[in-house]
Amino acid sequence: MGRTTGAILTGAPHLVAVLPAVVTTLVAWDRLPAEMASRFAADGTVVDTMPRAAMLVAAILLGVVMSAVFAAIGGRSPAAPVSSVDTMRFFGLVSWATAGILGTVLLSAVLANVDAPDAAAAELPMSRLLVALGVAAVAGAVGYLVTPRSPVAPPQPAAEAIAVAPGELVSWSGRVESRASLALGAVLVVAGLAAAWPAGPLVGALLVAVGLAVLLLGSSALVTVDRRGLVVSLGVLGWPRLRVPADDIASVTTGDVSPAQFGGWGYRIVPGGSGVVLRRGPALIVTRRSGRRFTVTVDDARTAAGLLVGLGHRVS
Repeated sequence: MGRTTGAILTGAPHLVAVLPAVVTTLVAWDRLPAEMASRFAADGTVVDTMPRAAMLVAAILLGVVMSAVFAAIGGRSPAAPVSSVDTMRFFGLVSWATAGILGTVLLSAVLANVDAPDAAAAELPMSRLLVALGVAAVAGAVGYLVTPRSPVAPPQPAAEAIAVAPGELVSWSGRVESRASLALGAVLVVAGLAAAWPAGPLVGALLVAVGLAVLLLGSSALVTVDRRGLVVSLGVLGWPRLRVPADDIASVTTGDVSPAQFGGWGYRIVPGGSGVVLRRGPALIVTRRSGRRFTVTVDDARTAAGLLVGLGHRVS
């Protein structure tokens, strides 16, 4: 499966999903209030409003942004398996289900405004949400079935075991950094400082806090291998720490991986696996005795794998 085909299969559903709401808005333009109800409470009453033109633009932008995000995940090159399940088909399911609930909710919101004298008169019953969940379930199943399996890179040669003498104390460590996380964290901090005045101190403080968290926790990781197993210390503070105990390691391998396999950068969990993925490229992949895989991107991953093998763990 080519990257273009994968990108289309996971990204296009969101453009299709917003189309009914966009078309309905344009066709019923004169039957919609100038200020439309845009958000509803659990009892169906209006919580917030939005100008008619802004509502239309927001629906279009939402479809475009969601399509771009999922297309990036689906348009991946062949890579090493990082999970005991197929992550491509999993994200196909997630993409189509998200598109289903998104499109249904947007269309329901527009229909709730049609022929309403004003925004306050619009009403969106909870039954519409149940319909959206049903559509999401069906769309997710279809997405899973139509999405081809993940493209798998040719297996790399097995890591050569590093000989370790009985009683010898050995250790290997490597640090990996994420330029994307550094840039994102810096942007969020600057945006928070800039937004503190026009948007309010709460919004500014929230953006700064998220930016600092990305910089401190998600911009780097220290990977350590020794007789205890594998330890990944996150961020400049080295905390939190993720451990795979030696007695829980069933096999070890290496390979090139992509953040798209996990849906993004940082510490990620997918069905059948988890990992710390701060950039694309070489990674150490450890399979636990349960069958779940733990992946961490790091330079010289083969040396780390070789040491784990030399310490008595089986290579796959």
